[in-house]
Amino acid sequence: MRRFILATIGLFLFSVPGFAQEYVYPKAEVFGGFSISSIDAGLNRESLLGWQSAVHGNVSHNIGLTADLGGQYKSIAGVRINTYQFLFGPRFFARREKVTPYVHSLFGAVRASAAGISDTGFGMGIGGGLDVNLSDRISIRVPQFDWTPSRFGGIWSKSEYRLGFGIVIKTVE
Repeated sequence: MRRFILATIGLFLFSVPGFAQEYVYPKAEVFGGFSISSIDAGLNRESLLGWQSAVHGNVSHNIGLTADLGGQYKSIAGVRINTYQFLFGPRFFARREKVTPYVHSLFGAVRASAAGISDTGFGMGIGGGLDVNLSDRISIRVPQFDWTPSRFGGIWSKSEYRLGFGIVIKTVE
């Protein structure tokens, strides 16, 4: 009986450091990079080039809240087209040591302008991406893909997509 008690105490003492080791997920992440938006321009599709950024706060190991902003631009037949997205919502992670895949549902506003006329409507970003972890503090987003439907004046535009890639900087305590 004495051996059993000593073995139990020994196992407990050796396992205490294991309890203290908890995966430390980043409390916040900042993303900045390049984006390509594919829009339906009547008879054909057009690709607009621009930027994308995001600020992300993690609530837990697998759940966080994201503010995603983007802007894309192009001149078509001398007419300058600009689109901007202001999207917010939850993001869900499957964190691993080398990669961090995620999905999100973002909602907010889209602002589009062409030939001096601007309008703001409802916008969404449904999609996800993959971050390749270079270290505890830096990842490369390769890529983020979003279906970005928008609604202007009661009319839905459902065949718009956005692809983004760039650098993610993480805060680790």
